[in-house]
Amino acid sequence: MTIYEEAPKGSSSNGRSEAAVDAGRVQPAVTGLPSDKPSSSYWLQDPSPVLLGHRTTPDLPDEVDVVVVGSGITGSFASDALLEDISDADSKDDAAQKVLLLEAREACFGATGRNGGHCQPMVYYSAPDVAAFELATFHFLERFTAENDVPCDWRTLPGGGVHAYLDADLFDLAKALVDALGSTRPDLASQVTVVRPDDDGADADANANTENGEKLTLESLRLRGAAGALVQRHAASVWPYKLVAWVLERLVKTHGASGAFNLQTNTPVLSIARVDDSSETPVWVVETPRGKVRTRAVLLATNGYLSHLLPSHLADLVVPVRAQIAALVPPSHSTKVETSEAVEPAVANVASTSTSSSSSSSNGVSWSSVTITKTENGQKTITVKTTTTSNAPADRLSHSYVYIGHDHGLPEGEGDRDEYLVQRPFTTGSAASSAGAMQTSHATASFDGHTSVSATSSFSSPSVSGGHYIWGGGRQRAAGAGVGEWRDDVVEPPVAGYLRSNLAPVLDVGGEEPPVPLEADYEWTGIMGFSRDQNPWVGRVPASALSGDSSDSSESSGSHSPSGLYLSAGYTGHGMPSTSLCGRVVAGMIKRDLGWANSTVTEDEASQVSVSLPLQNGGRAELPRSFLMTADRIRTAQTTCKPVGDADSRGFLVELQHLLAQRRAGN
Repeated sequence: MTIYEEAPKGSSSNGRSEAAVDAGRVQPAVTGLPSDKPSSSYWLQDPSPVLLGHRTTPDLPDEVDVVVVGSGITGSFASDALLEDISDADSKDDAAQKVLLLEAREACFGATGRNGGHCQPMVYYSAPDVAAFELATFHFLERFTAENDVPCDWRTLPGGGVHAYLDADLFDLAKALVDALGSTRPDLASQVTVVRPDDDGADADANANTENGEKLTLESLRLRGAAGALVQRHAASVWPYKLVAWVLERLVKTHGASGAFNLQTNTPVLSIARVDDSSETPVWVVETPRGKVRTRAVLLATNGYLSHLLPSHLADLVVPVRAQIAALVPPSHSTKVETSEAVEPAVANVASTSTSSSSSSSNGVSWSSVTITKTENGQKTITVKTTTTSNAPADRLSHSYVYIGHDHGLPEGEGDRDEYLVQRPFTTGSAASSAGAMQTSHATASFDGHTSVSATSSFSSPSVSGGHYIWGGGRQRAAGAGVGEWRDDVVEPPVAGYLRSNLAPVLDVGGEEPPVPLEADYEWTGIMGFSRDQNPWVGRVPASALSGDSSDSSESSGSHSPSGLYLSAGYTGHGMPSTSLCGRVVAGMIKRDLGWANSTVTEDEASQVSVSLPLQNGGRAELPRSFLMTADRIRTAQTTCKPVGDADSRGFLVELQHLLAQRRAGN
C-alpha cells in the first residue's frame, strides 16, 4: 500500500500522533532486542557450522571504518559490496578498509532466516519504476546464484507466480489494474496473464503466457473456488538462509584473516551515538554488551527492529509486524476424479443401471463406475466416473501462490486473506512405509439384475517425504494483526490452526475429499518492518532528521554532507525482490562518502541513484526515487500518511480502488 492522504486526526505538525494509538493498539516507541529463544524456523534446521557462534576475532575491534548492524540479506549483500574491490585481502597483515558486521543472535537468524522463501516481483501492483527495480533484483539473484553455484535451492518456477483472487470484487479491480497498466506500460502488462473462471482453454491466443502450448485455466493452476487469477511471469523459490550463509562464509574466508571483514554473532547493539569532534568525517560510537566500537559510518540493516536504534521521533517510520508461517506436510497420496458423459439413442428395455470395476498396481488404484440412465425422450445418458488414487503425493507445484480475498470466517469487515506459498522438493526413500501403503475396497453394484463385487487391493511403494508447503499468512487472525509486535518467540494458536486448515480448500493438494487440515512439521514467526509510506527507506539519514529539525529543508538527496548514519529497511513484508540490491545501493553510497575507490553507485542532481551489478554481463539498476531517504520524504510520510496500523487495516478493496484511481489518473 502506498497511501498518501490527510494527516491523521490528533497529529502534531511533525505527524506524530499525540495518543500514539495505531489501529486500536498502542505502538511501542522503541522495540526491544531480538528474543533469546525464537520459534524454530524450517530454514534454520541445518545451520552453517562455519557461522554458528562465529566471532572472527575474540574481542571487538576498537575502531573500524563501517559497522553494519544486521546479518540478513540486506546486511550480507551490503558487506559484500563494501569489500568487493579488495583483492588478495586474505594475504595482507592489515586491511586498509575494515567492515564490522554485528548480529544480535546467530548469523541470519532474523527475518531473512524466517521468511517465506519466495522471490516474486510485483509487476502489476507496483509503480513502474518499483516494478523495474524488483525485476532487476530478481534477475540479479537468479544470475548470482547460477554464476557462483550457490547451494541455496534457487528454483526459477516454470509457471511463474499465481495471484489467486478469492472474491469477485477484488478480482475485477485487479483486472482493471492490469488493463490500466497496459495503456501506459504494455511491456509490464504483457508479463501478466489474466485467468478468468469461464476460461476453458479454447482460445489459446487470448493469454500471452501459456504452459505447454495450452491456455491457463483455474483448474490447470490447481485452484479451488477462486474468482480468478493473475499469473506473473517471474517467480522463484529459494532457501534464504543458505543464500546468505554462502555470502557470509565467502566474506569470512576471503577477508577474515586480514581484518577487512569481521563478523561478530551474539553481539546485540545497545545504542549508537554520534561524537562531536573536530574531524570533517562524522564519528559514531556503537555500544554492545561486549564493549564499544568507533566508526566512520553505521548501516542499520535491522528492518523491523529499526526503532531500537533510531531517535524516538523517527520510530514511526518503520513499525514491527509479526508474521507466521507453517511448513505443512503434503498428503501421502493423491486422488484424481475424471467424469465423462455421452448421450445416445436408447435401446429397447434398457433400464437405469450401474456397474463398477477397479484395478491396482504398485503406483495406485483406479476405480471406474459406469451409470446408464434412460430418459423420457428415448435417449440414454452414459456417465463414466474414474477415480484414480496414487500412492504418492500430488506433483510438485510449478508455481508460487499468493491468495487474496476476504476472510469470511471473521465478522464482516474485520480482515482480509493474504497468504503466500511455495513448495519444497520431494525426497524418496528406499523402504516402504505405512504412509506409502494403502488398502482400497469398492462397494457392490447392480447391473441387469446381477451383482458384481470389486476386489480389495493393496499395494506399497517407496516412502516419499519432503515436499513441504511453506505457507505463510493468517495475520488477520492474530491479536492486533501482529502490528507493533517484535517478539518472534511466540506462535499464535489461532493463526496456526488457520494455516493448517485453509490451504487444501483453495489448492488441489491431493489427499482426502473433502479436504482435511494438514499437519505441520514446523510453525514459526518472524518480524517484518512495515514502512510508514509503504516503501523501503534506503540511503543516508539526513542530519536534520537526526536532530529533529523538521524546518530545515536544505538537505537534498544529492548533497554530500552525510551524517554517517545509513538505512536500508522497511520492506513491508516484500523484501526478497529488493533487499539484495538495496543493500548494494546503500553500500555504494557509503563507499562514495568515505572516499573509497570504485563506488558501486552513481548519483545525479535529479536524485537518481544507479547501482552496478557484480555479474558477468554487468549492468545497472536504478533505485526507485520513492525508496530514497530524504528529509522531505520523512516530513511527507509523517504528515500525510496514516500510521502503519491504520493503513494496514483498510483492506484490499479500499487499497485496490485507491491504486486503480491513481493509475487511471496517470500517477
